[in-house]
Amino acid sequence: MAATVQIEQATGASPDYTVKSTTAKTRYYTADSSASGATTNPIPIPTENAGISGSFWVSHCINVTVAPTAYIKDLRWYLTMTSSNMNDDWLLGGSGDLMVGVSSASVSDAKTLSQGCPNASYDQATGTTGSFGDYISSNHTYYSACASALSGGATSTKDYDSLANALMVQSGQVVAAATGRSDFLVTQVLVGSGATQGDKDDKTATFVYSEV
Repeated sequence: MAATVQIEQATGASPDYTVKSTTAKTRYYTADSSASGATTNPIPIPTENAGISGSFWVSHCINVTVAPTAYIKDLRWYLTMTSSNMNDDWLLGGSGDLMVGVSSASVSDAKTLSQGCPNASYDQATGTTGSFGDYISSNHTYYSACASALSGGATSTKDYDSLANALMVQSGQVVAAATGRSDFLVTQVLVGSGATQGDKDDKTATFVYSEV
């Protein structure tokens, strides 16, 4: 029997985090909220030269609600872009980018070894609501402890722009013939000085896995 899987965005405190509406689009802003249609708390554009501001980080996982016959394995993720990076696609200014949490020391390892935050280690997004989000690399409990990781635990999504270049969220078995949640993919928008103000075009991110 084929499994049934839904993508979930977790908000709030652990261990009983709140799942945001599974039909709502993800929005990056300076708050940790489960409200599906929130348009408040945009990311401020830094006014000083070479400044940088961040959204609150966002945590996604897959939830297997109907079990596979045998197992689901090798959960991967990639982001479809128009340009070669999200800074150009979204005109994020300066060092702006869309970052993803990683635990490995190289891009090649990030495509074959598990990079997701274990579900049991979920960490609520932090920052100052309406002003800035704390960085994944120095504040996320799991990724900040990955001492040898790329860029201190968070790197650009530009290297994971297609199925062939997908980030490995969770290698090996994700669930057996049972229901359950995967590890978390954690992402964050950084906005630099000189960014273009306004809503950005929607982008499609894709989770893929093997099912037996």
